[in-house]
Amino acid sequence: MAESVIPQQGMWFEHALEYEMDPQNGIRPARCVVTRIAEPGVTVLPQVLWRRLDDSDEDSLSSIDTDLFDDVVLRWLTPEECALAVMEARFHEH
Repeated sequence: MAESVIPQQGMWFEHALEYEMDPQNGIRPARCVVTRIAEPGVTVLPQVLWRRLDDSDEDSLSSIDTDLFDDVVLRWLTPEECALAVMEARFHEH
């Protein structure tokens, strides 16, 4: 589990429970981007919503209560890894 950080839209992280295929190294933790923080509505607590790098479908966002979000973050990506993830995500969109 990563250090506790208040998630913000556009932050990239490695998911502790989901995996993606890496052509060079096989299976690796899924890289995900926080898409938004949703205020309470249907649920009692605010939600963190995210999308996996390898999933370009905006309708398939995942979410979790903000107080549980730290449990799914393996680690936060470095600025260099974030830049690479953004480029790869754009490739997956096309």
